[in-house]
Amino acid sequence: MANQQANKKLHGFSKSERLCNFTLKRLLFNQGESFAQYPFKIFWKTLDPNLEKIFFHKSVTCFSDFTPISGSGQQNPSFPHRRIPHNAIFSHPAQCLVGVSAKAHKSAAMRNRLKRLIRESYRQNKAPFYSFLTNSNLFCLVGIIYTSGQPLRYQDIESKIIVSLQKIEKKITEQQSR
Repeated sequence: MANQQANKKLHGFSKSERLCNFTLKRLLFNQGESFAQYPFKIFWKTLDPNLEKIFFHKSVTCFSDFTPISGSGQQNPSFPHRRIPHNAIFSHPAQCLVGVSAKAHKSAAMRNRLKRLIRESYRQNKAPFYSFLTNSNLFCLVGIIYTSGQPLRYQDIESKIIVSLQKIEKKITEQQSR
């Protein structure tokens, strides 16, 4: 029973896995890296587990020996005094944002359909990416923007999502080896 619940959580795409925090979105698009993988533009940024540096800037006391406590959900050592927004705390190794341009697709129904297909393919293929991030002790922000003017089939979208996640893994390992 417990194994089924863990398996269900791994293959779900919960609210806590979606990138909803404006500060983290701004950080992703301003300081993150990007690459194009037709029909997507992929933005990504790895983060330090100590989110106080991002949210409190200069007024924070830096903790050099900080290690996040797994299971508690608290990722800032000075929790009672300063609070990180609840939608910014990582309960999963990555948070993902999906977008489709209204300029390329005028119909809201088509944009929503494409976003559903992208989220579903990400949900189905995120397990190796999550295990890589967990083994590397990293948190990652991912933005997937659909740039094509033509809607693609699910199989094409899924194959490109798989390639994109593998490319992010490759770039992270290159960064770590430097």
